[in-house]
Amino acid sequence: MENFDSELLAERNPAYDQAAKMFLSKKRMLAWILKRVVIEFKDVSLKDIEEKYIEGEPEVSTVPVNPDHPASPQNIKGDRNEDSSPTEGKIVFDILFHARAPKSGELITLIINLEAQKRNPSDYPLMKRAVYYASRLISSQKEREFFGKDYGKICKVYTIWLCMNAPSREGSSITTYHLTEKQLHGHHTEKKSLYDLINITTIYLGNRKTTDRLIELLRLLFKKEISAAEKKNRLQQDYDLNLTDDMREELGIMCNLSEGIFENGFDKANRMALNDKRKMMLSLLKNGVKISFVSEASGWSEEDLEKLAIKNNIKVVH
Repeated sequence: MENFDSELLAERNPAYDQAAKMFLSKKRMLAWILKRVVIEFKDVSLKDIEEKYIEGEPEVSTVPVNPDHPASPQNIKGDRNEDSSPTEGKIVFDILFHARAPKSGELITLIINLEAQKRNPSDYPLMKRAVYYASRLISSQKEREFFGKDYGKICKVYTIWLCMNAPSREGSSITTYHLTEKQLHGHHTEKKSLYDLINITTIYLGNRKTTDRLIELLRLLFKKEISAAEKKNRLQQDYDLNLTDDMREELGIMCNLSEGIFENGFDKANRMALNDKRKMMLSLLKNGVKISFVSEASGWSEEDLEKLAIKNNIKVVH
């Protein structure tokens, strides 16, 4: 039930989630991420990445939307950070933007997803979701980036997944996954640029200090329980990030609604009360009390109670 609780807690704080996405979508922040995880930008300066190679304005979703749920409410900026089809439903990417590879000049499509639950989801493997999103980024280019059978114009895609809480046994990490060539017989080879079209990177943030600059920048933003003013000073001194008015506002929202304060302060009492309430509802459901009665008594919807029962192998009575 840990994931059920975290989803419930995350829903109380959508402003934090949105402010975090808006802050990450600023070009200087994206430059830090590109330089660390995208091989094409390894030897390029942050300033050049920001000013020369990130194209247009990044597009940001305003409401996290469950993938493949056509009826989900949404309000997005721009029209390219969503992908839909009659058979596969609609998904909305948190941050979508384009960049030009410095040497080849080829266009790269990138998305960054910020995990709203701040934990690995237990009902599906995150990696399979990442592969699915990357595949949709590829397929959605047809009749948008290329037309008909002109597959030679397919753009390389990067999906980057920022996960707030690393497993305690593992700590912080940055891991990348991509397509490779392996000869099973003979000597035929293809240019790497023809098949190396999908790259998936996961970034997990732990609680311990590391030597990785990007991880420490993200830990400062999302893990450190310090004031907005102190974060602003450290961002400027340690990472050469001069905040715009928008960034200062977003940073203020994040600090005021920070997960550290939210979870470690008043939410400790709320979490205890929630656990006690959950135990009571589980007991009622287990003893055959009708779900409609439990819903009315607890204030929880029957849909949420159904999820609670399924995760605890309880057959509900209607």
